[in-house]
Amino acid sequence: MRKTVCLLFAAFCFAAGALAAVAGVSVESFIRQRLSPQPKELEIFEGMYVLDGDSAVHISVSSPLSDSQKLAVADIFRRYWRLSPALEFSEDAANANLGPEGSETEISSGGIKIRARDFSALRQALKTLRQFAEAERDGPGQVFALAKIRDFASLEFRGIHLCVFPETTLEELEKYVRLAEYYKFNYVVIEPWGVFPFESHPEFAYADRKIDRKGFKKIIDYCRGAGIVPIPQLSVLGHGSQSRHLSGKHAVLAAHPELANIYEPLGWCYCMSSERAGKILKDLVSELHEFYGNPPYFHIGCDEAYDMATCYKCRAQNPASLFVGHLDKFRKFLRSRGARPIIWHDMLLDREDPRWAGEVASGTRDTAKALGALGKDIVIADWQYGGAENGGGFNTPKHFKEAGFDVLVCPWESDSGISALAKTAKDEKLFGFLQTTWHHIYGNKRYASFFRRAGDAAWNGGRPPAGGKFADSALTLIPELSHVAGDMKASYSAAGTSLSQISKSISD
Repeated sequence: MRKTVCLLFAAFCFAAGALAAVAGVSVESFIRQRLSPQPKELEIFEGMYVLDGDSAVHISVSSPLSDSQKLAVADIFRRYWRLSPALEFSEDAANANLGPEGSETEISSGGIKIRARDFSALRQALKTLRQFAEAERDGPGQVFALAKIRDFASLEFRGIHLCVFPETTLEELEKYVRLAEYYKFNYVVIEPWGVFPFESHPEFAYADRKIDRKGFKKIIDYCRGAGIVPIPQLSVLGHGSQSRHLSGKHAVLAAHPELANIYEPLGWCYCMSSERAGKILKDLVSELHEFYGNPPYFHIGCDEAYDMATCYKCRAQNPASLFVGHLDKFRKFLRSRGARPIIWHDMLLDREDPRWAGEVASGTRDTAKALGALGKDIVIADWQYGGAENGGGFNTPKHFKEAGFDVLVCPWESDSGISALAKTAKDEKLFGFLQTTWHHIYGNKRYASFFRRAGDAAWNGGRPPAGGKFADSALTLIPELSHVAGDMKASYSAAGTSLSQISKSISD
């Protein structure tokens, strides 16, 4: 029998003065708001179960786990709850029908039983239990409300895009990757901005801002161990400065003017007519791809190519043919390395076309013609940064799908846009979801959108998250960010959502 009782959760209060904050919130509502991504089905019953070192946890998967996977599960229990219960493993072929990364968990007075499709699904189920648990008052155990949980992933590609700026520390990057893991993303695009220590062409980064190669490799390797595929990004057209254009900085030309002939005159786009540019870019792509472990995807950017084909050599050619040839060159090169290219969508849409009013389109009539000539093994990442406050949807993802392409929807910081695009991906059976963060991830309060809400939207295909008093608030993030900070033993600056709590200014 479900139980809804006001003031029941005095035991949950995180401070003496916080009791009033939970007044009127039901047991189920309070628990649901602490879960992200939320499970597909959750039933909560009267009573509690205490997990401790004397407990036994029964785990069933569709096929036998390896010894290393069993040791990894035991390590998860120690890391999450500082406990080493007896883990009983068995196999049931019927678990293969639980859905992508699917599981069923039963918490009863007799203990915890988990049925999972495979090792990946088991890890996802344990992430939900981590949020579900409460520390035992005055004891070492973990307290769980009695419940049944059924869950699976609505979208198979759930990614988040992270930029590594010269101002980004490796500790911050590690936190972002661990948060992606925490909220059940399974792909992470990591784009270095003028900081990667290239060995093939060392001049392609700020000499005094290159990140530590060994430290960065540890993060890439962590991704793989956590069940996340790391995807490299190097823009091979626009964003050639590897810097935000408003900064006026250029990672290459400021120190190496002799390389001006591989760029367009304004230095923003690489020159598509330059053989030297093509060779250098292939070297950089190869090095990054190998460094990331030769993953099955590589993001080559190609957005916001404002000054493309403006040099004397490019402007003498047909823009559409030049654009197609450039993209196809890198498509073939990546396919030869066993990877599919991902490109941003915007240059493939004519900004004057009334069909895209209110949606992102940066191209011209000429560049839009390239769509019909591109290889269909290219994945198109459709970034739409607006919301859907007025019930509006997004037309461009369907347009690219109808043209024969796999499509990733890519929202930014609008909560309604995040949900609407995830729903579009599910309803239209698109390739997946890629949350963007850009520079707005640094030192602010958008973690609730970029990680918590986006993780839930990607996992559940845009299903509306549980509302309520605490949902997506700073209070909800405290235990979740503390879990991650504890896992990585984060410093003061890297813990939480901001580098500091108080910022000083000249007016102080």
